[in-house]
Amino acid sequence: MKSTTEVWAEVRLPGFHHWPAAPDHRSYLRARHRHLFHIRVSVDVVHDDRDTEFHDLADEIRGWWGTGDRECGPASCETLAWTLADYLLGKGLSVREVGVSEDGEAGAVVTLLQEGERP
Repeated sequence: MKSTTEVWAEVRLPGFHHWPAAPDHRSYLRARHRHLFHIRVSVDVVHDDRDTEFHDLADEIRGWWGTGDRECGPASCETLAWTLADYLLGKGLSVREVGVSEDGEAGAVVTLLQEGERP
C-alpha cells in the first residue's frame, strides 16, 4: 500500500478586499469590505518527526500576510490561495493544498497535483 503524510496549519487573519466585477445582485461586494480570512495550508512530509513543524508553517503564513489588516484589493480567495502557495513553494515547502475562506463560511481550496504543479 502506498501512502503519503501531510501536516497542516490554519490561521485566521483580518483583511479587506472587493469584487469590482460583482454582478448586480451582489453589487455590495464591489465595495471594500472586511473579513476574518481563515487560511489553511497542507504540506507533504517525508518523515514523522516534524519534517515541517506546525507552528513554523503557521508563522510562514502570518509572515506572508503581514501585520494587521491586509489590503487585498480585488483578490479573490482563489487568487490569495494561489499567491500563498507560490510564496510557500519559494520557501522550499512541499505544498499540497491551500484553502482561504471568508469568515470560515465560504472560500476556495487549491490543490497542487505534484510539487508546484497547478491543475
